Amino acid sequence: MNNVFESTVSYFAKKGPVNTEKTLEIALSRGKEANIEKIVVASSTGETALKLHKMAENSVKIIAVTYNAGSRFHKEVEQFNKNHETLLQKEILVVRGLHAFSGTEKGFSEHYKTNLLPLNVVADTLRMFSQGVKVCVEIAVMAAEHGFVTPDEEIVAVGGSGHGADTALIMKPVFAADLFDAKIKELLCMPA
Repeated sequence: MNNVFESTVSYFAKKGPVNTEKTLEIALSRGKEANIEKIVVASSTGETALKLHKMAENSVKIIAVTYNAGSRFHKEVEQFNKNHETLLQKEILVVRGLHAFSGTEKGFSEHYKTNLLPLNVVADTLRMFSQGVKVCVEIAVMAAEHGFVTPDEEIVAVGGSGHGADTALIMKPVFAADLFDAKIKELLCMPA
């Protein structure tokens, strides 16, 4: 019995938005092959989610995860607010809330002048692969907490290194309380 399968991983020479279109193509293609019905995408301004929607042609459910309203990224929050109604009109689900790895802990970090906090360790460990891998796991948890995905399904998660997308993976999402049960099933693409 052969219980091994092969999959292609694409590595980008540079990180960042230059890889957005290719990342979305890879996410859609592999998601379709694996019969995955939902893509969770980090979208600070809403633009990446809208690009994905256009490319997907209604073939998957899209869940856009953005910065919380109190984020220090004021310009991105303002731009997302401008795109919010368009996202909803296109039936893109929207998650806006505390980031799973930095919400309340950021307050502890600043108050106690230390970064040695459990979720910072998790985030930094995932960043050893790439910023986008950290973002993918984080947005999957956030989408689960909103009830848009469940631990019983596989999803494609798409993240990036600030703006745009450069990382995609297939994973089983979890609720925040079950973080260590999260399973990354396939890495599809990321910066080298």
